[in-house]
Amino acid sequence: MLWFGAMRPWAPGIAAALVAVVSACGEVAEAPTVDDDFMSVDYIIMEGMENVMTKEGVRSGLVISDSSYIYEDSSTAQLFGVRMTLYTDPGGVTRSRLTADRGWLNERTDELTAIGNVILEIPADGRRIETPELHYDPVRDEISSDSSTIQILDGSRTRATCGFRSDLQFRNFNLCGPVGDIPSRGPGG
Repeated sequence: MLWFGAMRPWAPGIAAALVAVVSACGEVAEAPTVDDDFMSVDYIIMEGMENVMTKEGVRSGLVISDSSYIYEDSSTAQLFGVRMTLYTDPGGVTRSRLTADRGWLNERTDELTAIGNVILEIPADGRRIETPELHYDPVRDEISSDSSTIQILDGSRTRATCGFRSDLQFRNFNLCGPVGDIPSRGPGG
């Protein structure tokens, strides 16, 4: 009496697979290990880093870099291809946008020094600031540059200065040693 019916051609394959699975259950998997040479590196190179900045638990900014070096013995990361967006406290509206060739980010305090072709745009008043170096310090509520700075107002008026200092809301914006207005060349330049 054949209770299960005739033997199917695939039945031995399933039986063998079932035996393999059951026997594998008794084996203990070995934990992955890392080579000692890897653990002794001084820094790690990351591609595509994002750092969310917060103030009292609320997102206040975002720093993105194309690549970075994160040093093992420091809270400072060296960034390449830097983009930073700062947000207003209530509502999260974009307060300013920054781009730079490279920079240094203190991951503990969120201080950023942007270096090389730094452009800071402030959408609220249409201001654009170009400088070789810029310092962002959330602890002191300050953004500044002590390098030559070009400030473009309303997309047309251009002012050259020796630097600037401002609070992060851009209400107290002070130019350091204004050199003067640069005449606009008009459309097509």
